[in-house]
Amino acid sequence: MIRIFHGDNEFGIDESVREIRASLGEDAAESNTIEFEGRNFKPGEVEAAARTVPFLADHRIVLVRGLLRRLDTTKAARVRADAGAAQMSTSGWDKFGEMLVGLPDTTELVFIDAFPAEAKEKKLKDNGGAIRALKSSDTLNISVYSTPGRNQIADWIRARVMSEGVQASPSAIARLNDLIGPNLRLLDQEIRKLSLYVGDRVIQPDDVEMMVPRAREANIFAAVDAILERRPGVAMRALYQLLDDGASVQYILTMLTRQTRMLIVARHLRERGVDEGEIGNRIGLKAQFPLRKTLAQAVRFSHEYLAEAHRSLGEADLSYKSGEVRDRVALEMVVARLVGLR
Repeated sequence: MIRIFHGDNEFGIDESVREIRASLGEDAAESNTIEFEGRNFKPGEVEAAARTVPFLADHRIVLVRGLLRRLDTTKAARVRADAGAAQMSTSGWDKFGEMLVGLPDTTELVFIDAFPAEAKEKKLKDNGGAIRALKSSDTLNISVYSTPGRNQIADWIRARVMSEGVQASPSAIARLNDLIGPNLRLLDQEIRKLSLYVGDRVIQPDDVEMMVPRAREANIFAAVDAILERRPGVAMRALYQLLDDGASVQYILTMLTRQTRMLIVARHLRERGVDEGEIGNRIGLKAQFPLRKTLAQAVRFSHEYLAEAHRSLGEADLSYKSGEVRDRVALEMVVARLVGLR
């Protein structure tokens, strides 16, 4: 069987590959799996691997990563993408499908092409050269893996929770969606952790707040809001809550600095008419909750304030690391400084 797994849902692709490998059994998979990745392999090498008889197992797996996406691009695009790196020769690959005719039934040949979320193209072209070349082979199974859209993430979370043998309240599902968004790998990790934590009861929002590290960012946003509104007491309570939850002073200073940096970039992009989705891509925020909060905060600060705040946080971090100030004093001093900037 020849399979093509492609799309921007890397997590889904990896899961399907794991299922195929698991079908061999752990011991057999180790000795009957070969992977090709990079640029330094030729069509004949892949064919030879695919025609090899499995060793003490029913099947053999040959994984080829990233090949078809490169073959699908034009020569000019490949030159731009590979500038400064050894470019892959496409010689011989146009007849690759013909070379694979008559593969033994014991071979699972899987072409894996995961597209980055920020890529313009999210999957292989249906009429592209890569798929056309392989369609001349005997059997071809093509699976497209797309990241669920914003309105589909909640259903994905619900199904994933059920697959762990537990349930989650609608508000807990919404909270996970807000905090993490379409990052399926991170969602899966947090759902597994939550399912172990709650045992046989229903996951509630309080469980998400306690167990999911990203929930800590909410206290960072609350602190930034309070600083903006000149409420140092509220800001410090939010930061003290982080300390009580086990966060270090260094972590808090780092998160405040990171948030300030994102506010600078978000404000700059918003003033130039960049849409929200693209701003999220550029500052690395995909989940709706942190993106909405960052965009809302960005328009409330001046460029001058943000620049001075960034400098103040850098100075506070240096003072803490050098031992000039310690523990909560460092936070109290930087909050007082930030509140007094406006």
